[in-house]
Amino acid sequence: MYYIFVNPASKSGSGNALWSEAEKIFKSRNISYELHFTKKYESIQKDYEEILAKTDERPVKLIILGGDGTLNQVIQGITKPEETELSLIRNGSGNDFSRNKSLPTDLNEIIDGIVNRKHEMNIDICESVYSEGTLPNGKPVPDGSHRYLVSSGLGYDADICYYANHSPKLKKLLKHQVYTFFGVKNVFTTGLANMEVNINGQISFYPHVYFLAAMNQPVEGGGVPMAPNATDTDGMMDILIIYGLSRLGALMLVPKLKSKKHVGRKGVALLRGKNVKVTCNIPKMVHYDGETPGLFKSFETGIVGQIKFVY
Repeated sequence: MYYIFVNPASKSGSGNALWSEAEKIFKSRNISYELHFTKKYESIQKDYEEILAKTDERPVKLIILGGDGTLNQVIQGITKPEETELSLIRNGSGNDFSRNKSLPTDLNEIIDGIVNRKHEMNIDICESVYSEGTLPNGKPVPDGSHRYLVSSGLGYDADICYYANHSPKLKKLLKHQVYTFFGVKNVFTTGLANMEVNINGQISFYPHVYFLAAMNQPVEGGGVPMAPNATDTDGMMDILIIYGLSRLGALMLVPKLKSKKHVGRKGVALLRGKNVKVTCNIPKMVHYDGETPGLFKSFETGIVGQIKFVY
């Protein structure tokens, strides 16, 4: 039995249409499934725990139809990853997780891969913890923590996510190129922080930081290979820090990020570790898989477990 979680709002509201096509394939092949729909800002934990309680089948097989945000929403609600298998029918705007795994786009090929277990691997689950936060309008927000599969961080890349998420008309028009648009614009508007960075107990200081990205996978931001050698199966994160550059220098670095030519350049640090703690002198926007809870001075992230992914 497969338990399918569909986000009808994914990819500008095309989730229902894609599920209608996928449903025909499941029915034509007599594949048993149970359908659930996700709702924005609502956890799937209740549905997930009801599934655990009513079936003795282990692992529980979840299929997600949606994009990175839907996948992240589901990861928050999985309380027993060791008893769960995860698969994805891609349908998002950025699709970074799908890019990182080179997932197919053809529905028949996707479902064949899942049912026939063409690929299966244990992938790392990470968690970010943040405190001392506010919204951009200055309203305080509670301390929090969230899990993620692709990346987390604070600064410039989180700013891009925030403005992309809060510009639905532009996002619908530009699709994943909305990240490029705000990537150029925000070079000139993002605030620069001084950061104390503790990676596996080793403390360093970085001045005038544009952003710190903790990468569980190579690509974020709609296809930008921030950490080309990152892998989510090794129990380590690749941590990219961009710092100490002029605005013009940072702008000139943007296309180099997209072409993987940023590694080793001035103002670019690429480090590895299982966990990282960051303290900033000013609040910076935080993101986890593109979701943006607010601006925070304190940020910590690390690997907390694994889940099996089948595709």
